[in-house]
Amino acid sequence: MRTLFSLLILFIFLTSCKEKETENRVKNYTEVNLNFRDYDPSEHKSFIDLKIENGINPIEQQLKISDSGTVSYNFINEKKRELVFNYENREFSLIVSPNEELNAELTIAELTDWQSKFNGFKITSGVNEVTNNLILAHISYIDSLITQAPDGFSNDGKSVDMDYKNKRVSEMQEQLATFDSFVKEKNINDKTFIDWSTSQIRYRAGNDLSLYPFYGTFNKEIDDENDYFNFIQEINPNMNDELTYQSYLNYLKTLSTDYRIMSNIADKYSDKREQLKNDSLSNFPIAFNMLKKRPKNDERELLMAYLYRKNNKVPETYKDSLASYVNDDLLNQVKSLEKNEKLDIITLIKNYDITESEKMELLSLYNNAKGKVIYHDFWFKNCAPCMQELPNFNDLMATTNEQEVEFIFYGVYMENEEWEKTIDEFKLKGQHHLLTKNQLAFFEKYFGVHGFPHHQIIKSNGQIGDKVRFGAYPSNFDEINKLIDKNLVANNNDA
Repeated sequence: MRTLFSLLILFIFLTSCKEKETENRVKNYTEVNLNFRDYDPSEHKSFIDLKIENGINPIEQQLKISDSGTVSYNFINEKKRELVFNYENREFSLIVSPNEELNAELTIAELTDWQSKFNGFKITSGVNEVTNNLILAHISYIDSLITQAPDGFSNDGKSVDMDYKNKRVSEMQEQLATFDSFVKEKNINDKTFIDWSTSQIRYRAGNDLSLYPFYGTFNKEIDDENDYFNFIQEINPNMNDELTYQSYLNYLKTLSTDYRIMSNIADKYSDKREQLKNDSLSNFPIAFNMLKKRPKNDERELLMAYLYRKNNKVPETYKDSLASYVNDDLLNQVKSLEKNEKLDIITLIKNYDITESEKMELLSLYNNAKGKVIYHDFWFKNCAPCMQELPNFNDLMATTNEQEVEFIFYGVYMENEEWEKTIDEFKLKGQHHLLTKNQLAFFEKYFGVHGFPHHQIIKSNGQIGDKVRFGAYPSNFDEINKLIDKNLVANNNDA
């Protein structure tokens, strides 16, 4: 009897401890730990970028790699979602669930070798361990399938859009069939991996198809009712994805840009544009009405949200009507203001976690730029578009007021000799610096430098200004100068 009573007391004690442990645990707390086995802080970049799927407003973080090669990131996570890590412009994805502790063993050598297949990568724990190891093991195979098709940048301005559309959709179907055979051959039945992989194939095709008609040349004859846009139905998976994959969101973001472009250039809407011009309105209502005609579903909501979020010329009356077309969660994301960095470039550099010598190198470039607009160009020798632009910069500088504008050229991914030789070849004026990997990480964080060439303006008050979204070509000089004027704070009501 005494033994039975003691066991009862012990059971009550253990149960209460378990309940207390559960009470103290943070709900939906998710922990991600990466360990780079071969990391050398004196040789390798000290930061890795992270993007977390979060509707139309992804969570973006830059994470510091410790000297021992570890990265830890914890966040409150309410659903199963995709994380995309980017190191030296090489990406890999992982899936995480609420309350998961994910641990991964990785190597820098494979991450920086574009030919590698991540054979040395391994997820050692986590509820999605099987899924994530399948993704890492087979992402190179999936990429190889996708890259067999001509991408959206292949438009030479001479091809027929419908020919590309038919070819790209056909290739997508072949890729899906090949992947289906691959999954059966490997006896893979993990649903999340299969859904994630087919999303990569489908929505990369969708992204290519969205880019193609408007890359290199603006097709004024095509509009939203053109047969070309039937691809929207043809790439639809006709199923509910377990996740809102980032490949899907990237596709929809590009597609929403199509509607904006068509509202500005399509011959079909020329009369409407003229009318809006007379009414002193932007062309936003045209794009709005195109999307309004689409079937009422989650995809239309996302497209509408992207259209609003990426357009700074939305008439007030249309802002008010947004609630009729998107759910509350998306509406809050649309209304959330972009986080404009209010600190000046000098303060940002001083506070950044790099060596003092690296800070001083950057700070010295801004010594004579106080009160000036600063135009930044990021480039490297093997970047063809960069090299096409560089010969034009001296002519661009000649059109600006040197008392108001400073040009800083940041070279990347080059040896010192190659960098200096290129500058000398074009006799480039302005200030020049060859960035270390960690200095580049600073601009990746605050300027979003991930593609090249990249052009970014600092306002004359030192705060981060506009990205320059057109190249340094004579045909764009007037627009660049307008942007420079816009970022002269004295001319912009100190904004």
